[in-house]
Order: sequence, then C-alpha cells, then structure tokens
Amino acid sequence: MRIIWNELKKILTLKVMLLLVLVSAIFYQLFIVFDFEYFPNGRPAGDTFKVGEEMMAKYGQFMDEKEFKDFKKVYEQRLGDATEYLQSQPEMEAAGMGSYEEFKNADLDQDQKKSELHSKVMFEDGVDVMWELQAREYLIDLYEQPEWFGSYGRELTGEQSDRVEVLRSSGNAYSIFLHDVFENYKNLSGNLSILILISVMIVVTPLYMADRRNKMTLLQYTAKMGRTLFLKKLAAAFIAVITVITVQLAVFFYLYKGNDTAQFLDKKVSSVFSFFVSWWDLTFLQYILLTVLSMYIMGITVLLLVAFISSAAPNYMTNIGLQIPLAAIFIAIGIEYLIKDLTSLHLPKPFLPASLGLLLATSGLIFLLKWSKERVADIQ
Repeated sequence: MRIIWNELKKILTLKVMLLLVLVSAIFYQLFIVFDFEYFPNGRPAGDTFKVGEEMMAKYGQFMDEKEFKDFKKVYEQRLGDATEYLQSQPEMEAAGMGSYEEFKNADLDQDQKKSELHSKVMFEDGVDVMWELQAREYLIDLYEQPEWFGSYGRELTGEQSDRVEVLRSSGNAYSIFLHDVFENYKNLSGNLSILILISVMIVVTPLYMADRRNKMTLLQYTAKMGRTLFLKKLAAAFIAVITVITVQLAVFFYLYKGNDTAQFLDKKVSSVFSFFVSWWDLTFLQYILLTVLSMYIMGITVLLLVAFISSAAPNYMTNIGLQIPLAAIFIAIGIEYLIKDLTSLHLPKPFLPASLGLLLATSGLIFLLKWSKERVADIQ
C-alpha cells in the first residue's frame, strides 16, 4: 500500500493539480457556465419553466384528461386577460389588434405599424401574459398530438411501438417533465463528460513515461517485485482518476443545484413534454445517476487505454498523438450515445449495458495483454 501511495503522490503532483484546475476553469468558462447562467434561456423558455412549475404544484406527477381540461380552462382565462390588456391600449385597437387572436395572427411582414406595436408589447414592455400564452399553447399542442410521441418522424419497430403504447395507455406519457430541463442537463452532462475525459488523459499520460525515460525499468525489471510496480502504478492511477472524476462531479452538481431543477427529480423522463422515450420507466434522478455511472465507466475505460498507450509509446509526442483519435471517438460517438441519449427508444434496448460492458472488457483485455508481456519482457 505504501508503494501505491508513493505512486499516487507522483501522479497527483502540485503541477498536475494546478493544470487540472486551469483546464477545468477554462473549459467551464467556454462550454459549461452558459448553461448555468442562462437557464431557462430567454423567453418563452422561462415562461414554459414557470408554467411547468405551476403544473407540478397543481397536478403532481402526471397530467390526466381531467387535469388537462383544467389546464385549458386556465389558458382561456389568461386569453381573456391578454385581450383585456390589448383593448386597454388605444393604439392596439386602432391597428386592428384589439384581441389576442388578432395580435397573434397579425401579418407583421406586410404592416410596419403592426410590427412595431407587436415588438413593443413583446420585447420593450415584455408583457408577461403574452409570453405565458405562448408557453401554454406550446404545452397544449404537445399534449393534443400524441401520435408524434416516440416517433417524431421516424418509423418505429414493433417493439418500439409496443413501448410507446404502454406509456400512452398507462398515462406515463403525460409526465410533467419539460424538454428544456432535459436538454439543459444533456448539454451540461455531455460537456462535463468531455472535461472528465480530458482530465483523465492529463492524469494518466505520464504514468509509465517517466520511468522509461529515466531508464528506471532496467532496475525495476531485475526483480519480480519490481515488475509488479507496473500494476501498482495502475492501481495508483485508478485511485487518482476516481478522485478526479468525483471532484469534478461534486463541483458540477453543486453548480447545477442553482438551476432549480431538483423539483423535477421524481418526474419520469419519458413524456410528450420532453420529446424523449426511454426503454425503462426512469425518473430524472435515476437518469442522472445512470449518466454518472456511465461517466465513471468511460473514465476507467480511458484510464486503461491511455495507460496502455503510456506504456507502449516511445515518447510524449507519440503518446499524445495516439490519444487524439481516441478522444475524438469518445467525444463524437461515446458521449452522444452513452451520456446524452442513453436508454433512448431509438437505440437498441440492450445497447447501454452491452456498450459499457464491451468498453470495460476491451480496454481491460488490451491492458492485460500488455501486462502479460511486461511480466516476461527482457531487459534491454
């Protein structure tokens, strides 16, 4: 254990930790902070979020037909409020926009006056009821067009159609879970995953390079105990990587708490309001926990692959060069399907467990083959 602890201190040096902090700070500013600071992003997204909160407070987990009728009744009341506001503005009456329907359907391209008045109401004055009505209309349209649920323009297989039908008949399809909340988390988790992969590469890249460059392997490999250092370095790297990932996740969720989405944690992610169908009846919290598990597995996979590259590459230039296509594959394919879209109906049902299992098995096998050669390698 003392050897592993000493190797861990060699990995997580002050220089490496400062580099991790610097890279993380820059990455957050470039790719992550925006989704924290601007959520919900503008209008009517912010109004949809507020209406969603009202729906949860009033209807609970799901919205059934009776509750939907009540939701439409509230919409009609707000419609009356909007018309009352417009009629209180003489210039709106004079321009032929004295009712909400006239205001909504006004030809803004052909009538400059109407366009100016419309912009004044929506953007200069920012009349809340006008934006709220847009949000409510959007949610009503989603509820009333269930034929698009699950397919969204794609042809479904028999098994996929059965899954969609189960959600509809059970009422789970009408979970009060908003698309904007889901997209915000998927964007954030996708970018966080990239940062985690970069952090793992920073930590593991020099793992075996320094000893080989300093000719330490010539001394280590003269004894059986010295050869076990190859695995002990990996164990130290594993501890370092798990620590780094955990810290990254802790910082991320501390900041994510400010998005005020905790109220959606018990809501089912499969919903007409989220544009998403999962093979399993996952709540938002369960979905988040799955993404966290996936991040750890991907991090361990990258650890094993980068450790293999570090043990085989003759120099740092080759080491980094071999990691570039590895990073590109994980960013382009792995994060998209194993983090942002995991359990999606449009992926095969066994895709997630099979993919994660295959990643671990393949990377582990590659490293074990390398270790089997290191155990009997001649000293050169």
